[in-house]
Order: sequence, then structure tokens, then C-alpha cells
Amino acid sequence: MDRPEPGLVKWSPNANRDSFLHINLQHRIVQLYEPTGHAQRGRFDWKKVAKHDDLPPLTTYDWSPSIPGLVAVGTSTGVVNLLRVDDNANSYLELGLKMSRTCHAVAFNTTGKLAVALDRVRSDNCLNIWDVNRLSSMDSSAPGFPSDIEQFNEPTDRLEPSVSVSSVRFFEDNPNVLVAGIKGQGLRIHDLREQSHGSAIHFPTKCCNNLTIDYADQNYFASSALDQPGVMVWDRRATHRHAASPSYTDALDRDGLPWGGALRLDRAVQMEAEGALMDTKNSFIRSLRFCRDHPGMLAVLSRAGQLRILSTRQEYVEADLKFADSPGLLEVRKSFEMDPLYAEPSRKNDKIVSFDWITLSSPVLQPRLLVLRASGALDVLQMPSFTAEYPFKLIPWQPPYRGLEEGGAYHQVMEFEPQQSHEIFGPLLAEQALADVPLFGPEKANLNKATEHAVSSKTAAGSVVAKQIDANDELPVPYSEASPVAEKLAALRIASRDTSPPVSGGEPLSQLQHHEHTLTEIKDVSRLPTQGQALLDHSMLFRAKESYLFNYETNQRIVADDPWLRDVWAWVSGADDAASDGGMMSHPLDIGYMGIYTIWTNNLGSKPQSRLSDSAPAPEEVGWERCLNAICKKLAIPKFDGVETRRPHHREICLEICNWGRSYESELKDAHSASSLTRESTWHTMAAAHALFRGNTKEAVQVLKRASAAYPELQFVSLALQLMGKNEGATVVKEALDFDERVASKTDPYLRAISSIIATGDWAIIANQRSLPLRDRAFVAVRTFPDDALTSWLESEVAAAIKAGDIEGIVLTGITDSLVDILARYVQKYDDYQTATLLLSICAPKFIDDVRTTAFRNAYRAYLQRHHAFYLRAKFDVESTKRSKHHGRPTLRPPSRQIALRCVYCDAETSVNTHNSRSSAQQHLGQHGGPFVAAATAAAIGGRSGSAGGSGAPPEAVSTNPFMDKMVVAGISCPNCKRHLPRCVVCLEVVGMPRSDRPELSRDPEVRLAARFPTFCLQCEHVLHLDHARQWFARHQECPVPECRCKCNFRANPELSYR
Repeated sequence: MDRPEPGLVKWSPNANRDSFLHINLQHRIVQLYEPTGHAQRGRFDWKKVAKHDDLPPLTTYDWSPSIPGLVAVGTSTGVVNLLRVDDNANSYLELGLKMSRTCHAVAFNTTGKLAVALDRVRSDNCLNIWDVNRLSSMDSSAPGFPSDIEQFNEPTDRLEPSVSVSSVRFFEDNPNVLVAGIKGQGLRIHDLREQSHGSAIHFPTKCCNNLTIDYADQNYFASSALDQPGVMVWDRRATHRHAASPSYTDALDRDGLPWGGALRLDRAVQMEAEGALMDTKNSFIRSLRFCRDHPGMLAVLSRAGQLRILSTRQEYVEADLKFADSPGLLEVRKSFEMDPLYAEPSRKNDKIVSFDWITLSSPVLQPRLLVLRASGALDVLQMPSFTAEYPFKLIPWQPPYRGLEEGGAYHQVMEFEPQQSHEIFGPLLAEQALADVPLFGPEKANLNKATEHAVSSKTAAGSVVAKQIDANDELPVPYSEASPVAEKLAALRIASRDTSPPVSGGEPLSQLQHHEHTLTEIKDVSRLPTQGQALLDHSMLFRAKESYLFNYETNQRIVADDPWLRDVWAWVSGADDAASDGGMMSHPLDIGYMGIYTIWTNNLGSKPQSRLSDSAPAPEEVGWERCLNAICKKLAIPKFDGVETRRPHHREICLEICNWGRSYESELKDAHSASSLTRESTWHTMAAAHALFRGNTKEAVQVLKRASAAYPELQFVSLALQLMGKNEGATVVKEALDFDERVASKTDPYLRAISSIIATGDWAIIANQRSLPLRDRAFVAVRTFPDDALTSWLESEVAAAIKAGDIEGIVLTGITDSLVDILARYVQKYDDYQTATLLLSICAPKFIDDVRTTAFRNAYRAYLQRHHAFYLRAKFDVESTKRSKHHGRPTLRPPSRQIALRCVYCDAETSVNTHNSRSSAQQHLGQHGGPFVAAATAAAIGGRSGSAGGSGAPPEAVSTNPFMDKMVVAGISCPNCKRHLPRCVVCLEVVGMPRSDRPELSRDPEVRLAARFPTFCLQCEHVLHLDHARQWFARHQECPVPECRCKCNFRANPELSYR
């Protein structure tokens, strides 16, 4: 048995007792706990009841369901200690053996018997059964074991001579029957009532460890092997082959299922990396547990900390094919990852090392598990809710590409009768009512009463629908008059905005908070008209139709409703201009689209060779300075005149990066023009601050003086700034004008920055003032911070941008690997993977090697495909492939040129290549598939148990109907959903199939040719054979389908020739 650090946890095996054990293997302590309140994710209330701190070095343990506080502990010497853990007395008893050997497993039954599984030794039995039921009569209030207790000298039964027993478990429905795993031989089921003690049932297998029995259906039990990541579920009813049903014997013969097996999962958990595979100390699967409250729910814990739950059910069998005592087959209905981030290196201390199911008092509650993490913390994980699926599936969703252009409703809320509402929403209402209630202890909630109240409430069913869409609501006038999607989104935000953005603690909001408020305020509106909701839900599609692609000037106009996103595309436009004609290249470096942080740290990313020419080595610090000096001369970048530094050329290029997409000269020119007086005061303070940040104090004073004619309050600021420029310090200004930074503006960030520098003269305050754009703060830091301070500031800002998903961080990271981290969080918060895809397509995979870039790209392409935007998808493929060229060759694989078929029912795409590859893969797996090939797929999709080990293909790829396989090969049926081509509405025969009237024998060549082609109406989508269409529409205009009033053959101008 594995010994994970820091210990083990186990919930009480007696459903009537609410308690759990924690065994600390480091300090050899067993502690008994009792839950006292809530048991949900993030909140688990418990108290310590007792402790036993005299624990021997254990190899296995079990907790008695019939005797409170009795724990059996097996050791490497074969001695089994019986501990009493509920009395704080460290009392124990020993069960001795004739020969010393390792104890592999111990197991109690419900009547006081204890099975001890031992290592192999000659001339001795290795499975001993002890009767410890006499301990049930001891006084639970008195500490320790009774002094007059009779010693346990000999076991009552001895089984399995000269074999190694690796695991053992008793069946609860029959306490005298147990299953044991015999190393190298298989599983054996023994009935202790038989005098001969012969093996009643034997299942040959290598899966002899981690035995666990399904509490709800005792016919099924599971086991695993030490050296494989697979799991087998067995059926104890497999006694004789003649009693098995035809479907079960067919699974044995065709799918290679071993005798007694009900479900085989060859990869129940993920395989680790090659380095971790060399670790043979622990088994792949650390623990298996069946849930007591829900039948067929199996939890699997791997040694890497992956906790996966498999929800199984019996395969469907026709009623006339069922046998009463036949073993059955199981299939995986769903699988759940309880800790998806288990493999993250940063979460090493949060890895799950042990778990057990929590026994709940009602099946209405969501199943939950008690887990122990590597840090020693106890936590509760809940199964994902599935009750919301039922009413969700009743909502008549329609594909958004049907009716969206015409302004029709693409979704609506289903209305039910009052009685139906309570029946349909009952499970969801009950789950919501029990989501945050105490489940244990003195304040334990009355679950039945709470459930009945939630289901019987007259208003509860109506409150489930949080958003009602009313098509009669009127849109704001600016929305109706707007044409571009940016103007419409801006009009919706203005209409939904009740107040101005809040001010946090008297301080102005940061740029990130402003951006989050802008993007989320419209989503928080509880009621939007249909057209507004359609625009909000499909803004990516509308942007794509306005050519949101790789024209950066056009992109700025399309996203004009989002100033931060518009500034990102402005920066990209500046970076593109700088990189054109090799402007950012100097042998051997290519620093195109890199940011301030990546250049300052000389970081070439995950593919450094792609930025180096002629396979040259990465340059040293001196080489970087030389290359950057050449680039600065090429781009006519002025000399650095700021703080003293060892890397002046680094700072020169970093200051230029801050200005990409902006024109400082044109800004000053506008500030001195007559039209500038019509602008808001914030624009003048921005222009003055930009001049001040560049060290041009005189220009800043002139801007503020000119603006003071329209905004007199700026006169005082310009005077203070003028005095600071003359005295070159903030002390004199503060004394002369009594200037205090605490009275700075709380709404204008640039005026606040000017006031702060006048009052303190500390540029670090400006660099850390988050109400300023990151561009300006980075400019100040690069110009004024010493080298070491600048490095620390850049590292902290990049980390903050990655954590918050702040898209402004592109100025620091550029389009490099660090931007992928920022966009991953950005997509998680705002679901805008369209922008993430377009940004990363500029440099990925040319300079970036990250699987997330491919995921974003595939998601965006699939989005366009779902909405039938085939032209837009093809244009994106072509343009992104062009931008992936490196040294004249595209690094992105060009899209395939062959014609592909798309199923109108399931949207699956099939081409010659994909069909051939699928067929070859099936043949390869059919020839070489072994018992451990690909069961993770079967676990995820719930494939047939017998076929899970034979191939890794989904169940729909393996058909049991040979006629259906031929139709798939012929192109008549979809390989994915198996639905065939539509029928001709005249002859009612499937198009593409041989016809009964044999038109190929006709003497008319046009009939022979037309019979081979289908035709369909673009309006009603009904299909006809071409010759039948000609015959029908020669005399009619309406569709042949009854009740279909579509005028398929209508001609607006019959005088024109349509041929």
C-alpha cells in the first residue's frame, strides 16, 4: 500500500456515525475528528475528538464499522495492532503470526471479523480471518481495552496457502463473503461458511490491488494494478458461462473483456511525463473508492494528485435478452476532474494525497469528498451540479446563424404551466436551497423540510429564471441610429449606466478597474431588449463581419467602444511600422514586437533561435547593446538623457516602445492650436503631463497657461510648475505656495500626477500611480529609475498584469510568451478569444511556442464555423498563414485545399484525409490495441465497457451495424452521428442511394445524368432528385411537401432566361 505524505484520511464506514480519521504518517499519530457544521468547498467545520499517538510504522489500516473507535493497523513485520482511537489512552492489542512477513491489507466486516492479507511464505496460509467481535461488548465510556479481555492467539480461518495476498475486502450484504487479490494470479471470492474453504469464484487478472466494493450494488467491485493506470470493474455474478447473457458473452468474445469483468478502463488516470514514469516506488493509482450514496460512482486518485470521478451505469439490454442471474456490463456515463490544476508546478503543496467519500444523510445533496492535501490541509470537494441541465435542455435554442441577420429571436425562455414548473425546477430548487446549510452537528439543517419548502414555494419556480427577454422593449435612440458595432455597444453601455464609476476609498479607480467596469457593467444589466442581447452575445461575430482582422487601423475603429483595446491595436500598429523593412533587426537579433520587459531582460522567449539569424548564438550584454544601438540609429531614436545607466541603448528603445501608436509632436501641435480650447480640461492636463514626463517643463507650462483661459483652475498649477522649473526642486514650491499633494484631483489622473510631482518631486509616485495608463507609467520608470530599481519594477508590473489579465501589459511584454499568460487570464474573464487569437497570430507560431495559442486559434475557427461564417474563417486562415512567414516560409501549416463535407445535423466535418486517417487509426488500434490503450476517452464519453480497451476511438466510430458502416464509407451517412442524407420529397428515397426506378437504365441521357445529383431549395431546405425537381416544377411553383407553402420555383422576372 502507498504511504503518501503527509498522511491518510478515512470517513467512518458506519453510515450512522459522522466522524473521520486522519493518520499522520510523519509523526505516527491517529486523530479522530467529528464534523460540526458546513461541509462544502471552501468551508469545512470540524473538531478533534481524540488522539492516539503511539502508532507503529504501518503498511495498511482499516476502521471497524461495527465496533466504534477500533482501528486495525498492519505492519511490515506482519504484526497487526488493534488500536482504540476514541479514548485518548493509546491502548492497543496485538495479533501475532507464526512467521514474520509484510502485512499487505486488513479489512473488517460488519459482524466483527477481521481479514489479514499477508506476503507469500512457504508452508503457511497468507489470508487469516480473526474474530474480534468480543470487543464489541467493551464499555465505550471506559478508557482502553478491558483488562480481562481474552487474547487473540489463533485465527478462526486460514486461507490461500503459499501465495501473496495483496488486497482484501468483505461484502456488506453478505459479511461471510470476501474478495481477495492474489498477486500474479487474480481475484478470488471466498465464502467463509463453506467447510472446504475452496475458492467459489476466480477471475484471472493482474488488477489485484485497491479493491473497493460498490455499496449501493454489491455485485460490482473494482480493482487496479500497480504498474498500469487502468481500472477494472468486476461482477461477482459471473459464476458459470452458461448463465451469462448473449450480450455479455459477445463482449467477452469480440472485445476481449476478461471473464467476470463489467467495465475495463485502460487509462483511468493520466500518464505522467517520462521522468516521472521511472518512479516505481508508488503505484499509478493510489486509491479507489465507491460512493455510498450514489450507485456506480467511482473515484480514482493517481500518484500525481489527479482525482477523477467516473459515473457508471449499466448498459442498455433489450428486455427479451436479459438473464436473471447474468453478469452485466457497465458504461461510463460521465467523468469529472475534481482538481483540474493538479499538474501545475506552483500548486505542489495543494496536491491531493488522500481522500474518501463523505457519507451524507440525503441523496438530494451533491456528492462530496473529503481530501487531504500535501500541505496537510483538509478540504471538501463537491461534484459539479447536474440538476441545471434538465430545464436547460428544455429551452428551445436555435442556431444563431438562423434569423440573426433578419433580427429574429434566436433564443427565448420556455414558459411552463405552474404544475410543470415545480416538477421541472424541483431538483434545481432543492439543490439551491441546500447549497449553504450545515450538514452535521447540533445545528444540522432539516433537509427534508428545507427541500419541501423550496419545491412547494409558489414563487420559487419563477425566480429561477434570472433574466427575462422582452422583445417589446425599446432600444435607446443612439443605438437605433448607430451602424458600426462599436457605436452600438457604446450606446448600450451609456443606456445601461446609472451612475459614474465609483471612487474606491477616496482614490480614483485604476486603469484596470476602469476597464473591468466598462466591460462588465452591461453584463450586469438584468433586462435587455432582444436586439441588444443579440449584439452583446455575438459581438465577436459582428466584429468579424466588419473585417476585424489584421488591418490595425481598421481594428482601432471597430473596437472604438473599448479605449484600452483600441490603444492595444494602436501599439501593435506602431510595432508593425517599426518592424517593417527590417527596422527592428540587427545581426543577429530580430526584436520585432518585443516589449519593454523582454528587451530589458534580454529574453528571446521559448523559441530563441527564431529570433537569431544563421543559427547564431544568443549575444551577451555587450552584443545586445551593440545591436540595439544599430536599431536606434536606423529608427532615428534620440539619445537617452535621463538617469545614469549602464544600458543607455536599452532605455532608448524602451522609450520608443512606450510611444508606439502615439505621436507626441502632433499632440503638442494640437495643444497650441486654437481648436484645443474646445477640448475638456483632462485633455490639456494629459498633454502637459506627457511633456513633463519627457523632461520638457517649459512646454508643459505653456500648455497649462493656454488652457487656463478656458479652465482658470489650471492657472495655479501652471504657476507652481513654472516655479518648480526655475528652482529645480519641490521644496521651494511647497514652501512658497503651500502646495499639498493630498488635495490633488480625485478624477483627473494626469492632474493628480502633476500635483504629486510638484509637491514631492518623487517620480516613483508617478510610476506607481495606477490611475495612469501603463504606457505613461512605464515611460516614467524607464526614464527615471536606476537599473536595479527598473528591473524590480518591471518584474512586479508584469506579474500583476498576468494575474489580472491586464491587456495594457502588452507594452511591457510585447507579443511574446508572457503575453500568452496575460491573454489566458483576459479570455477567462471576458471570453474575448477573438482578440487573443488575432494578437497572437502575429507572432505565433513564428516566435511563440505555446499550446494555448493553438487552442485560441482552434476555438475562434470553430466559432466562425458554427455561425456559418465560412468566408470569414477562410480569410482568417489565409491572412494568419501569411503573417506566420519566417524567412519566407509560413510556420503555420496552410489549410487543406480539398473539399470537405459538413453534416447539417452535428456540424462534423469530413474530408478524404480525415476519413482515411480515422479508418486507418481504427484498423491500427484493432490490430495492436491491448488491454491498456486508451480508456481515458472512454471514461470521458461513456463508451461501451467492452470496447474501451480495444481502441481509443469514441463509440460512434465503432458501429455494430455492417450496413451502416458501408453507408459511411460510401458517403451516405455521417461518420460522426450516423444520420444519412435526406430523402427526396417526391419519391421519399434517400438521395445518393440506388433508386428503385433505375433511372440509370433510361434511354434519355439527361435523365441518367440528372438522377445522380440532388438539388435543394435555399429557402425551405427540402431536397429532391434533380430529375424529379424538373418534373415537379415544370407544372408547379410550390414545394412538393404538404403544408409547406414555400414557392421554390418562384421567378421574379419570368421574362429573363435562367439558363
